[in-house]
Amino acid sequence: MNPLRLGRWMVLIGAILTAVGLITGFAALTIGDRGLILNLLGLTPVGVLLAFSGTVLVVLTEPRGDTPPTEPESPTHPHSESTKLK
Repeated sequence: MNPLRLGRWMVLIGAILTAVGLITGFAALTIGDRGLILNLLGLTPVGVLLAFSGTVLVVLTEPRGDTPPTEPESPTHPHSESTKLK
Protein backbone atom coordinates (compact mmCIF):
# COMPACT_ATOMS: atom_id res chain seq x y z
CA MET A 1 0.00 0.00 0.00
CA ASN A 2 1.47 3.34 -0.98
CA PRO A 3 1.78 6.10 1.64
CA LEU A 4 -0.80 8.34 -0.05
CA ARG A 5 -3.50 5.67 0.13
CA LEU A 6 -2.49 4.82 3.71
CA GLY A 7 -2.81 8.47 4.70
CA ARG A 8 -6.27 8.74 3.18
CA TRP A 9 -7.41 5.63 5.04
CA MET A 10 -5.95 7.01 8.27
CA VAL A 11 -7.97 10.21 7.87
CA LEU A 12 -11.15 8.24 7.24
CA ILE A 13 -10.65 5.83 10.14
CA GLY A 14 -9.67 8.72 12.44
CA ALA A 15 -12.83 10.62 11.55
CA ILE A 16 -14.95 7.53 12.21
CA LEU A 17 -13.27 6.87 15.57
CA THR A 18 -13.74 10.49 16.60
CA ALA A 19 -17.40 10.52 15.64
CA VAL A 20 -18.13 7.17 17.30
CA GLY A 21 -16.26 8.16 20.45
CA LEU A 22 -18.07 11.46 20.82
CA ILE A 23 -21.55 10.26 19.95
CA THR A 24 -21.52 7.06 21.96
CA GLY A 25 -19.54 8.62 24.82
CA PHE A 26 -22.02 11.41 25.35
CA ALA A 27 -24.90 8.98 24.87
CA ALA A 28 -23.37 6.82 27.61
CA LEU A 29 -23.67 9.77 29.99
CA THR A 30 -27.36 8.96 30.25
CA ILE A 31 -26.52 5.46 31.51
CA GLY A 32 -24.13 6.74 34.16
CA ASP A 33 -21.49 4.00 33.88
CA ARG A 34 -18.27 5.94 34.50
CA GLY A 35 -15.93 3.29 33.04
CA LEU A 36 -17.92 3.02 29.82
CA ILE A 37 -18.06 6.80 29.44
CA LEU A 38 -14.30 7.17 29.87
CA ASN A 39 -13.53 4.33 27.47
CA LEU A 40 -15.82 5.65 24.74
CA LEU A 41 -14.72 9.26 25.12
CA GLY A 42 -11.13 7.99 25.11
CA LEU A 43 -11.58 7.01 21.46
CA THR A 44 -11.87 10.68 20.53
CA PRO A 45 -8.22 11.73 21.05
CA VAL A 46 -7.04 8.56 19.33
CA GLY A 47 -9.25 9.36 16.34
CA VAL A 48 -8.07 12.96 16.18
CA LEU A 49 -4.43 11.87 16.36
CA LEU A 50 -4.97 9.27 13.64
CA ALA A 51 -6.75 11.78 11.39
CA PHE A 52 -4.03 14.39 11.91
CA SER A 53 -1.28 11.87 11.18
CA GLY A 54 -3.11 10.82 8.03
CA THR A 55 -3.48 14.43 6.93
CA VAL A 56 0.25 15.04 7.38
CA LEU A 57 1.04 11.86 5.46
CA VAL A 58 -1.24 12.88 2.58
CA VAL A 59 0.26 16.37 2.39
CA LEU A 60 3.82 15.06 2.43
CA THR A 61 3.30 12.31 -0.15
CA GLU A 62 0.85 13.81 -2.64
CA PRO A 63 2.22 14.27 -6.15
CA ARG A 64 3.31 17.77 -7.01
CA GLY A 65 4.09 19.51 -10.27
CA ASP A 66 7.55 20.72 -11.27
CA THR A 67 6.62 24.39 -10.97
CA PRO A 68 4.90 25.87 -7.95
CA PRO A 69 1.43 27.31 -8.43
CA THR A 70 1.31 30.97 -9.39
CA GLU A 71 -0.83 33.68 -7.88
CA PRO A 72 -3.96 34.39 -9.88
CA GLU A 73 -4.07 37.82 -11.44
CA SER A 74 -6.97 40.06 -10.57
CA PRO A 75 -9.30 40.75 -13.47
CA THR A 76 -9.44 44.34 -14.66
CA HIS A 77 -12.68 45.61 -16.07
CA PRO A 78 -12.85 48.71 -18.25
CA HIS A 79 -15.70 50.12 -16.15
CA SER A 80 -14.28 49.48 -12.70
CA GLU A 81 -14.39 51.97 -9.84
CA SER A 82 -10.69 52.85 -10.16
CA THR A 83 -11.17 54.19 -13.73
CA LYS A 84 -14.15 56.33 -12.72
CA LEU A 85 -12.13 58.20 -10.10
CA LYS A 86 -9.54 59.48 -12.55
